[in-house]
Amino acid sequence: MSNEATPRLATSFTKKLHEHVYNELNFENKQDYEEAKKGFIAPLETKVFNDEGDIAWDIEQMKFIEQDPAPETVNPSLWRNGQLQTITGLFEVVEGVYQVRGQGLAYTILIEGKTGVIVCDTQSTIESAKAVMQLYYKHRPKKPVSAIIISQSHIDHYGGIHGILHYAENANIPIIAPENFTKETMSEQVLLGIIMSRRAQYQAGAMLPIGPTGQINAGIGLDVGSGTISFKAPTNEIHEKFLKTEIDGITFQFQLALNTEAPSEMHFYVHDYKVMFASENANRTMHQIYTLRGAKPRDTLAWVNALDTTIDFCKKVELEALIMIHAWPAFGKENALYHLKMQRDMYKYMHDQTVRLANHGYTMDEIAEAMQLPPTLNTYWGNRGYYGTLKHNVKAIYNFYLGYYSGNPSDLDPLPQVESAQKYVQYIGGASKVIEQARVDYEKGEYRWVAQILKHVVMSEPDHEEAKQLLADAFEQLGFQAESAIWRNVYLSGAHELRHGVKSETKNTSKMLNDVPVDDFFKLLAIKLNGPKAEGISVTINVTFTDMNETYTLYVENSVLTYKANVAADQPDTALIIDKVAFYKIGTGQLTPEQALADGQLSLSGESAKLNEFLELLDTFDIMSNIVTP
Repeated sequence: MSNEATPRLATSFTKKLHEHVYNELNFENKQDYEEAKKGFIAPLETKVFNDEGDIAWDIEQMKFIEQDPAPETVNPSLWRNGQLQTITGLFEVVEGVYQVRGQGLAYTILIEGKTGVIVCDTQSTIESAKAVMQLYYKHRPKKPVSAIIISQSHIDHYGGIHGILHYAENANIPIIAPENFTKETMSEQVLLGIIMSRRAQYQAGAMLPIGPTGQINAGIGLDVGSGTISFKAPTNEIHEKFLKTEIDGITFQFQLALNTEAPSEMHFYVHDYKVMFASENANRTMHQIYTLRGAKPRDTLAWVNALDTTIDFCKKVELEALIMIHAWPAFGKENALYHLKMQRDMYKYMHDQTVRLANHGYTMDEIAEAMQLPPTLNTYWGNRGYYGTLKHNVKAIYNFYLGYYSGNPSDLDPLPQVESAQKYVQYIGGASKVIEQARVDYEKGEYRWVAQILKHVVMSEPDHEEAKQLLADAFEQLGFQAESAIWRNVYLSGAHELRHGVKSETKNTSKMLNDVPVDDFFKLLAIKLNGPKAEGISVTINVTFTDMNETYTLYVENSVLTYKANVAADQPDTALIIDKVAFYKIGTGQLTPEQALADGQLSLSGESAKLNEFLELLDTFDIMSNIVTP
């Protein structure tokens, strides 16, 4: 067993699995390395700092992965993926179209227009976005940003938008995004932002050291990084399925791809440069039909159809390159079409075969265990599961159609994890008996089962150190074996917290709140309302926003919060006159009503106690909730 004084080592079973990977895949094929290096202009700056002087991005810490062969603690296929991800910097796709890779999780595309530069996808943070522009301007004309295109609604595509706007001549440049962009960003980042952020820590390995026994990468990029997140609503959402339009003198053909990798997503073709951009629906990896950080399951057939539509379009036009937001380009029409088809057919196969087996009566877990891609799809490097995996994608497809219930009555109303854990341990004969048997199975390399059974001991007896350490050891070997970067990160994060506990996380590096629409902020307040605590309480509050000249009424009744826009109750319990930012700060506990009154940010009439009574009903969410312990 491992302990804190010894280095982490791969067991013989993990080494054997890695040998199988070497035998299964063609590591002599270097085409990806050649394409990833094509068009290289300049490297990234080593470090990027935030306004406080802290490091927001450090490419140098990834250099360890350049060595060969892969260490025994890393799946060799994932190691290869990591090497390709470290081919970073500013690249020319074609003359006039540039890609900055490795500055954050997603890449940024820069398309030179007639008067300025059109920036597609803005990194996750303001700091990384500014670093992208500074690198570009060192090697290309210093023309202002003339437009921004956001290809989809995940934060690594828009979080740095204020960093890009810093290089525009004015704040009113076009910001173009797909239909439902604002709605979907708010759904993820406002309503579910806390728990999704916590789960994202596991998926990205945020608490892990970077290195051969820790985080390798994030599967579709090097790392999430740190920095300041921002948001700005688009000036124009694309609603047409196909739209041909001109931006800064350049002709674009947009293709909506809703409910695919992101619920709001689009592709586009740039006629002037003969390049196709497929956002995140085409990658150099199998992507996730369901993301482990938590999100709505994706519609696999919509994803397949979006790729198929792009394939049909590309057949009809001149094509110099296929650009992807998490990968190096595929150059040439034949190469691009081949990659698109391999990606399409991979998702189509897993969809059709999952549904076929479900109709035979197999359960979600049974299908996931049995499913294999055919060799042509499985051995294609661009389809390997560095991010999504066949197993959890199959489960996502099953769940998309049939939900979480297996159909077996025993699964209809099972006990919650702590209560069921206590019964499992009792039935087996106590924690010591479980650990004794689990240790035998660990020595046989049965890490999946050890992880499964020891969860029950830890959930029933969270202070049982022997169980926690053995469970951590099992998680660690599963992490070392994983080809998927995010499976590796999840397993190693679980091991880390079992060994070290949950560390507090208090620093907030988001500037999104000020740009959240009022309707979405009221939805946030509604889910923060503690229903049992609000039982029997009735509160009516009028809120007039001075900076928007709009009035809303909030109602707490029957333990729910509702609101009406452009309505003022005749006899509210209290009425507020305040600007939006100050109200948001009060609603999130950053500002008290007393402080707001004292400094003139708030004018209040009616019963001030009713406002405090309302605020006391709102929960505060802890981002560091427990995952591997109860």
